[in-house]
Amino acid sequence: MGSSECLGATFLMNNTSGRVSNRQLLGWMFGFLRPVRLRLVLACLCTAGWIGVELLVVRQTARAVDQIKTLQFKGQTEVSGFLVWLNGGAGEAGALRRAILFLGSFMLLMATLSLLRELANVRLSMKLVNNMRAAVYDQLQRVGQGFHDMLSTGELINRAMNDLQAVRGFINISVLVALEIVLILTGYFSMLIMRSPWVALLALTPLPFWMLYLRWFGKRMQPAVRQLMMAGDRHVSIIAENINGAHVIKAFAAEQQQIDKFRESCNEFYTRELRRLKLFSNFAPTVRSISLASNLAMFCAAGILIIKGRLNAGDMLVLGAAIGAILGRLQQVASMSNEYQSAIVSARRLYEVLTAEPCVPVRKGSPRLRPGPGEVRFEGVWFSYGDSEPVLRDINLTVEPGTVVAIVGPTGAGKSTLVSLIARLYDPQRGRVLVDGMDVRQVQLGSLRRQVAYVFQETYLFSDTIEANIAYGRPGLDLTQVKAAARMAQAAEFIEKMPQGYDTVLAEGGTSLSGGQRQRLAIARALVTNPRILVLDDATAAVDPQTEELIRQAMRSAMKNRTTFIIAHRLSTVKQADLVVVLEKGRITQTGTHEELLREPGHYRDIAEVQLFHDQSPPHPEEVATGVV
Repeated sequence: MGSSECLGATFLMNNTSGRVSNRQLLGWMFGFLRPVRLRLVLACLCTAGWIGVELLVVRQTARAVDQIKTLQFKGQTEVSGFLVWLNGGAGEAGALRRAILFLGSFMLLMATLSLLRELANVRLSMKLVNNMRAAVYDQLQRVGQGFHDMLSTGELINRAMNDLQAVRGFINISVLVALEIVLILTGYFSMLIMRSPWVALLALTPLPFWMLYLRWFGKRMQPAVRQLMMAGDRHVSIIAENINGAHVIKAFAAEQQQIDKFRESCNEFYTRELRRLKLFSNFAPTVRSISLASNLAMFCAAGILIIKGRLNAGDMLVLGAAIGAILGRLQQVASMSNEYQSAIVSARRLYEVLTAEPCVPVRKGSPRLRPGPGEVRFEGVWFSYGDSEPVLRDINLTVEPGTVVAIVGPTGAGKSTLVSLIARLYDPQRGRVLVDGMDVRQVQLGSLRRQVAYVFQETYLFSDTIEANIAYGRPGLDLTQVKAAARMAQAAEFIEKMPQGYDTVLAEGGTSLSGGQRQRLAIARALVTNPRILVLDDATAAVDPQTEELIRQAMRSAMKNRTTFIIAHRLSTVKQADLVVVLEKGRITQTGTHEELLREPGHYRDIAEVQLFHDQSPPHPEEVATGVV
C-alpha cells in the first residue's frame, strides 16, 4: 500500500471505523479478553459461587423464619422461652438449630467467595489494562510516519489514555456484572416462580419498557459522547502544544492569548459535558420509576396472596430480598447502559488506532538487506502526501557507493521527502528505491533502517543520560565507542565539562543544551551505528560556522567509504560534495559538481550569487571557469 492510499484511506477516521457496526465493535472489544481468559474464568467462577451461596442464604433465612413462626411459649417471655426452647430436645428446636448453623456457614462461605471474587477481578483488570496499553504502544511504533502526520499529539494521548481506560473499564465490568445480573435475576425469578408464578410474571412487566427506553437513550447519547471526546482531544492538544511551545509563547508575550484559547476550549468541553449530563439526568429517574412501579405491583400482589394464605412469612422474606436484588441489578443495567454509550464511542476511536494498516507494510519472510557498499538508486519515483499535488515527480538518480551527495533546492522542493524514502519512512506511489540492488520494499525493515542513519534538522533527544542518547541505535554499546563517536561529532569537549559527563541526564527534548550541542549529539548518535548510508538533513544549520567547519573536518573520515546525503543551504557545505543535485518543484533540474553548476544558469548559480557575492555583481561564467573567482 502506498502512502497516498495509507493517508487517504486508513487514516481518514470517518472512513475506516464508520463502516464498523456497534455489534462488531463489541466483538472486537471482547477480543482483548482472549489473553486473560483463564483469569476471567476464575473470576466468573467466584462470581457464580458467590451468587449461588447468596441465594442459599436467602432461602435458608426463609426456612429459619418459618421455623420460628411455629414456636409456642407457655408462661415465659418470648426471649427466655425462645432460649429454653432452642436448647431443648424438641424436633422443632433441632430443625431450627440446623437451619441457623447452615445459615451461618453459608454466610461465611459467601464472605470468602466475595473476597476471592474481588481479588480475581482486580488481577484481571490489571492484566487487561497492561495488555491493552502494550498493544496501543506497539501499534503506535509500527503504523508509520504518515499516521503521526495525520493525528495530533493530543489526540493520540487522549486515545491512548482516556479512551483505552473507558474501553477497559467497560470490558472488565460488563462480563462479570452481566454474569452477576443474569444469575441473580434467574435465581430470584426461579424462587419467585416456585412460590407464586403471578408475582414472578409481574416482575417481568418492566422489561419491554426498559428495552424501548434504552434504545431511545442510546441514539441520543452516542453523538453527545462523541462530541465530548472530540472536545477532549482539542483540550489535550492545546495543553501539549503549550508545553512544547512554551519558549515561543513567552518570546512573543502570548500568554494571555493562550489562556483565552484554553478557556474557550474549557467552555466548549463544559458545554458538551453539560449536554451529556442532562441526557443522563433524565435517564436514571425514568429507569428508577419503571422499576419502582413494577416492584410496587409485586408487593401489592404478594400482600393479597399472604392475606389469602397462599404465601407465608418466609415467602415474604424471599419476596423482599428478590425485589431488592432485582431492583439493584436493574439499576446496574442502567449504569452499564451509560458506560456502554461512552465505551462504544471510545472503542471506535481506539479501533481506528489499533486496526490502522502501516504505511510501509512489512512482508513476512522478507530477506535481510544483504551486505554492500551503499549504492542508492531511485527509479521513476513519484510521491505525494494524501491527495495533494505530487511532491516528487519522476525522480531518476543513481548514487555510487561512497559518494557524498548534496541536495539543494528551494523550500518545499521535496528534499527531505526524497531522503526519507531511502529508509522507508514513506513508500512512493510509483517507482522504486534500491539499496545495493535490492528494492527497499522487499527487505526486512529493521535490517534496512539499521543501515541508514539520519540526522534531522529538528533534533530530538530523550530524557536520559548523554551516553544512552548517543548509543540509542545500539543500546548497551561500550562507553569507549560512545566517546569515539562524540569526538568525531565534536561533542566530547562540552560533554566532559558537564558535572556528570556522559552520565548527565538531559531534560526532555534536550532543552538543557544549546541548539548546536543538541545537533552534535544527534550526529554522534548517527555515527555510532556505523551505517552504510548517512543522511544529514540540514544537520549543521544550528551550529556556528566555526563549529560547522570542525564537524565537517571530523566527519570526512566518517563519510569515507560511506554513501552520504547532505541537505544543506550553505554553499560552504555543499561545495565539498562529490555530486550536487538540484530539486525544483519535485523534479531534478540540475546535477553536477559545485564548479560545474556555477557555470550553468539555474537555481544553483542564483543561490551562489546571493551567498558568495551578496550585492556585488556576479562573476562571468568564464571567470569561474578560469579560476579568477
